[in-house]
Amino acid sequence: MGFVDGPLREALEKEAEGAEELLKVRAWEVEESPTDLGYRPVDGWPRLPEGWRLGQVVGVATDSRGRYYIYHRGDQAPPIICFDREGELIASWGEGSFGRPHMIKCDRGDNLWAVDDGGHVLYLYSPRGEVLRTLGAKDAPGEDGGHFNRPTDIAFGQDGGFYVSDGYGNRRVARFDGDLRFLGQWGSEGEGEGQFVLPHAVTTDPEGLVYVADRTKWRVEVFTPEGSFLGQWTHIGKPYGIVYAEDGCFYVCDGDNARVTKLDGSGRIAGFFGEKGNGPGQLSTAHDIAVADNGDILTAHLDGRVQLFSLI
Repeated sequence: MGFVDGPLREALEKEAEGAEELLKVRAWEVEESPTDLGYRPVDGWPRLPEGWRLGQVVGVATDSRGRYYIYHRGDQAPPIICFDREGELIASWGEGSFGRPHMIKCDRGDNLWAVDDGGHVLYLYSPRGEVLRTLGAKDAPGEDGGHFNRPTDIAFGQDGGFYVSDGYGNRRVARFDGDLRFLGQWGSEGEGEGQFVLPHAVTTDPEGLVYVADRTKWRVEVFTPEGSFLGQWTHIGKPYGIVYAEDGCFYVCDGDNARVTKLDGSGRIAGFFGEKGNGPGQLSTAHDIAVADNGDILTAHLDGRVQLFSLI
């Protein structure tokens, strides 16, 4: 390292301090990550069969057996497609089943929940595409324990139950036990604490706390398992998708600001990666995110892309 004189060193230190403070309030304005998270895009992933073409890719998921799932809105390939880590096709299904795909999540049993916001329903599939359970009433919007109005995402509690963010039509989180019994709900339309402008994604941590990405309001709200408001993160950007990962951190994708951000449990930003654009490694239109047990990150893009990022 070359010699840095006093005034220049002081200017660089002041700039670094300013960026650190900005990360706490408007992180999307910080151009350089405080640390290199080590993620790089994997070229040529996945390998689609000849003649297949993806529409808007809205959901991605991974399971404990190394299966990577894509969920999209196109009609030139099945809406749910499963690949292995190398990008080779394993299975596909779902043609004609969905009104408007939104997000997917793998549960602890390696089965797959597919959220259909156009059909107001959620389907639980086996890895072979068999329908195991259905939650909601297809094509019948509502706001009670048996109906949704354009649901967006699902997350799993520590007691075997789960949470549905619901969504575009309703502004609530609905809570269920493991037998699909409705336990209650919270939220209403608004910008206040515990309200939602658009509850677009949801995840939980090992303590059972519930984190809801209120996308249009540019915040993540934090709740107890029963729905009591605990706090909010307003410094991240516009959270389209959020997941809690095995490394004990949260990962948020922000399609407007074109980045993936990593946070600890207190909301402190550990780092981020991405830039605007529609090429390899660029994250414009990122809609959903999944983090595999091995650290791989999948991002779903509304411009018809899916990307796999691997640690170098």
